[in-house]
Formats: sequence, structure tokens, C-alpha cells
Amino acid sequence: DRIYDVMTGLDLFPEEVNFSTKVLFVNLGEEEQLASLRIIRSLRDKGIAAEIYPEPTKMKKQMEYANRRQVPYVVIIGSNELAEKKATVKNMRTGEQSVVDFDAVAEVIA
Repeated sequence: DRIYDVMTGLDLFPEEVNFSTKVLFVNLGEEEQLASLRIIRSLRDKGIAAEIYPEPTKMKKQMEYANRRQVPYVVIIGSNELAEKKATVKNMRTGEQSVVDFDAVAEVIA
């Protein structure tokens, strides 16, 4: 406890300690989930903590989950994005969104 208090007081914890997941993929269905899992694997290979919402449900519920957990980025792959092989990446801090190729998701998040 004392070491934690000293490190906190001296601001020695890196910002990444405040959140465990850097990017959450919205789960909109089976096909979208498979595409998301492929991207998640490549992100994890690059050392980026990524996860997918465990079940397909309303997007509002998934976004609230990301907000509660203070996940900095959310990736949305819907049917339109899947057809174009693109993903919508939302920065949860600024609210900015960008549509990028599947291969470029890591560049936007890093």
C-alpha cells in the first residue's frame, strides 16, 4: 500500500495502467464477429490490448460498457463495413470517428 501511495503521489504510473483494454470491438453478429476476431489477433500480436463484446446486442449497451470501462477506442464493423473491408474506429475521448481499411486499424489506435 505504501509503495502504491508513493508512486501515485509522484505520478509514476503510466497512463496505460488506468485501462486494461485499449480497443473494444462492437459485436453485431456472427460474420462481423469473425472479421473482428481476425483484426483482434493482429492487434494483440502488436501488443495492443483488444477484446470483443461477448455477445451481439444493442450498440448502445456496448458503447455504455466501453464508457464504463474507460476503453479509449471502439471499433465498429457492421454489414456495410464488412462488405467494403473497412472498420469505423471511434476515439471515445474526443468522439472523432474514422473509417479505415482492416489493415490500418492498428495505425489509427497506436
